[in-house]
Amino acid sequence: MSGDLALPTPLARPALTPAGIAGAARALLEDGYELWLASNETVIATLELKPCGVPVVPLDFLGPYEHSWKLEDLMRVYNVLNATAFGPKGMPLPTWVMIDLGLLPSAFLLVTLPAARVVAQLTDPRRADADRGRSGLVLPAVLAEAQRLHYDGPIPVAGYCAAPTPAPGAWVGWSLCSAIPGLGTVAKGLALEAYRAKTLAGVAQFYDRALRVHRKFGPMELVAAVLDLHPVRHTMAYRTQVFGSGEGGDRGGASRTLMLDARDLEAQWELQRRIDAGTSRFFILSPGLVDDRVPILEIATDNAGT
Repeated sequence: MSGDLALPTPLARPALTPAGIAGAARALLEDGYELWLASNETVIATLELKPCGVPVVPLDFLGPYEHSWKLEDLMRVYNVLNATAFGPKGMPLPTWVMIDLGLLPSAFLLVTLPAARVVAQLTDPRRADADRGRSGLVLPAVLAEAQRLHYDGPIPVAGYCAAPTPAPGAWVGWSLCSAIPGLGTVAKGLALEAYRAKTLAGVAQFYDRALRVHRKFGPMELVAAVLDLHPVRHTMAYRTQVFGSGEGGDRGGASRTLMLDARDLEAQWELQRRIDAGTSRFFILSPGLVDDRVPILEIATDNAGT
């Protein structure tokens, strides 16, 4: 195949360092992917537009526009990508949230492909059956939305957004989705570098495959092992030192204290009780999720035994 129908090269898993993210991102650009940062002029002026040394194209959704396709339609298509990826959890992304928490105070890092190459992804014989199956659950809905809108611009296949907090360098991640394995890691890495994030808090389900991406960015400490207010069960809150290491990092197989059943709510409450008592701190270890179980490291605090 050639031209727009050329198949993108299956993405190798990037090393989780700024240099590794940069190498993977450059490979994407060489392979016909595009990288965008959708926000507004005020926020764009504060961001790093060459995260990890890789240029991304800013899009001002409030300002004058030079593309033949509508940015609003790009974000509508992205919203279908996000909603389809999160649909089984019952957490589709409302448009007002996309605007109020993303486009106004922050920025979406989007990875896109031309529509013809997105179609080719669905039957690419070089990709594993499981990967094609995953894409097959999401990409048809994304392409259908583009067709409904008569939208002929770039098709989002992955994206990430985090929200700033008053603490310098502290961000809260809230929207990671990918229809093609490997792209979510690149999107998240570039976005965090664009934000100049130092620490990242987030909310996730213990059974979510995205844990494998989140854990790559540094030690994940459980801030809450049970987030009882959240409408989805088995949800926790975590904090990560971006591209960090040290306490809570992997120290070989012996570092694992327990394998937590991702759907054992009582076991999760037991961790929460120890967190509340101040006797233990808990960290999610690599790879984040193994057959619906999460490797956990427990570290006793100075309050233990008192």
